[in-house]
Amino acid sequence: MLFIPYNNSKQKRNRKEMEMNTKNSIVTYALVGLAAGTVAWLLLGTKEGRKQMDRASDGIRELSKSVRKTTKEGIRKASEIANRATEEIDALRSQAKNKGEAAVKKADRMAKSGVDKARNTVKAAKRRAEEEI
Repeated sequence: MLFIPYNNSKQKRNRKEMEMNTKNSIVTYALVGLAAGTVAWLLLGTKEGRKQMDRASDGIRELSKSVRKTTKEGIRKASEIANRATEEIDALRSQAKNKGEAAVKKADRMAKSGVDKARNTVKAAKRRAEEEI
């Protein structure tokens, strides 16, 4: 069996680094907590802080009203545009239908006219043929 000695100095250094990191994390969290507490006390614990909070609340309320109003206006405009587009599409569809019907009628008239001309031509040719015989 092969014996591999552990490097105790590395293990000790790693353990010390982990302990330092843990201590640094605790200090960081403590400072963040202290800052949050200070801000909360300034905003809620003093008259001026409460005034600031009230002003901020009023501002947020006004912003919320403004956003709602703008949203409703945007929805109304979008609805108007959609209605106008629907009307225009219906008008175009009606025009296309009318033009299609007119084209079919014209094609029918032309076909009938062509058939009549062909009939007349055949009759004329038949008469000439009979006259020639």
